[in-house]
Parts: sequence; C-alpha cells; structure tokens
Amino acid sequence: MSQAAYAAAETAFVRAYPEYQTTGLLDDLRATEYARLERSGQIYVDYTGGGLYADSQIRAHADLLVNHVFGNPHSTNPTSLAMTHWVEQARHSVLVFFNASPEDYVVIFTMNASGALKLVGESYPFGPDGQYLLTFDNHNSVNGIREFARARGAQVTYAPLLPPAMRIDENRLVELLGQAVAGRNNLFAYPAQSNFSGVQHPLEWIAKAQAKGWDVLLDAAAFAPTNRLDLSQWHPDFVSLSFYKIFGYPTGVGCLLARRATLAKLRRPWFAGGTITVASVGTPSSPGPRPTRTARRTTSACPRWILA
Repeated sequence: MSQAAYAAAETAFVRAYPEYQTTGLLDDLRATEYARLERSGQIYVDYTGGGLYADSQIRAHADLLVNHVFGNPHSTNPTSLAMTHWVEQARHSVLVFFNASPEDYVVIFTMNASGALKLVGESYPFGPDGQYLLTFDNHNSVNGIREFARARGAQVTYAPLLPPAMRIDENRLVELLGQAVAGRNNLFAYPAQSNFSGVQHPLEWIAKAQAKGWDVLLDAAAFAPTNRLDLSQWHPDFVSLSFYKIFGYPTGVGCLLARRATLAKLRRPWFAGGTITVASVGTPSSPGPRPTRTARRTTSACPRWILA
C-alpha cells in the first residue's frame, strides 16, 4: 500500500470510528515506556502470565539503589531503618491500591502468589471435622493446599464446573457451602479469574461463604493485572497475588493480603531468621505452632513471624 493510500485508509477509519482518536495516550505510553516492543517487532498479550515492566520502573529502581544504602529491615541501625521505611511504604501502597483498610488487612510479602498460598496452607488450622472446599479450575498452587488439609484429617471437596462455559455449578456450590461444620475450621478457595479458562467467578461468593461459616481464600493472581479488586467492597480472608503479573518488575515478589481477624488463626509450623526474638540451641525442643520458651515471637499488633 502506498503512503497516500495508507493515509486515506486511516482517515476513513477514524471517520468511521472517531473514538479511536481517544486511544492516542496508549500510543504515547508505548513509545515512551515500552519502545523495546517496537525495536523487537513483538506484540505482547499474556497479561495473566506476567506484565511488561515500564522503562521508568527500571530507572527509578536503579536510582534508588545507586543513591541509598540499605540493610536488613529487622535491625535498628540507619541502613536497616531506611529499608524498613521503604518496606512499610510499599505495604501502605498495596493497601491503598486495593482500597483495603489497614485496620482490617495486613500485607505479607512473599516470593509470589504460590508462596502466599503455601503460607496459608501450612499455617491454616485444618483438623478433623474441618473442610477444604475448592473449585475444579484453581491454580495448582491452590490444589496443593489439599495435602496440608488431608495430612491433618480435614475433608477435601471439589466444586464441579459446567461445560461448555466452564462456570461453577452454583446449585452444587450452595449445597457444599451449606456443609460447613460449626465451630471447626473451614476454608473455601477459588480464583477471581481462572488460570485455566479465563472465567471470572462472582465475588459475591465471598460473603455468601463467610455467612455459612467458611474462611475464604481468593486467588487474585490472574484477576488483578486487568481488574481492580476493591477490598472495601469485598472482604475475603486471604488474597494471593504475584506483582510481576501486574507490572512485570521485579520478579520474585508477591504478597498475601490477610484479614487481621482471620490471620490470628494461623500457626506457622517453623521459624527462621528475623522471625523470633531468641532461639536456644542448648535446650532441645521442636518449634511447634505456638511460640515456646526457646522460640519467642516479638510482640506487635500482628505476629512478627508473619510480617518478616
């Protein structure tokens, strides 16, 4: 096509679809922040697998590292306090982004959404007469929690899908939600957006499940990159996220958003550096789910082991 013919075709297209001109901001953003797409000749669409980082993110991070000195955030020296400041600021930014009240939610940084899910699985107080209910189309990291549940004697149940739309059989789901055992620990897990099918499930299930005695684990890893999750409107007990799926950089950072009231149920089965006040090597003891005289947590509004 000649340049003149191309220009004529573009003019005709804009005349037929005038709203196209409002997308010029995207063209500018692509040219300033994602010019490498033009240089490579590639088109990127996989925003459930991982987002593309902007050039300004890399420059800002490099500037931060070049112009500051940071240390271990668990200490009180100047470099550690500087790091603590940025960590707490990051937590605050996450709460603001998801419109979550700091009175209700805690941000727990993890390696990724899988790390957040494992943290819930290993710490949730599954037991006999308790239940783990999940949908057929969960990510494998959500499926993996069933091993923790079974090991502690809890019942594991899957809510089926209805082909061809691959949506949950809501009548069956209502039946299963009605089987929560009062006074026991019941965990219901489902994806806000399925990694398997792309289906977005109703967030209304959160309150319906909680009303019937379930704690709700919402996997938002595939949902959050292209949707806003408003935690002032929806109140899942746990939300798992991978930040690289949202904005690409850095990789290896995710988080668990946890309601403070439900967080108190969790009992982590181990401890590590920066998660306790003191550990004795002179007194043989196995660190249990609660702190002992040889492994004490620091006192704070939330357990330090879960925030470290």
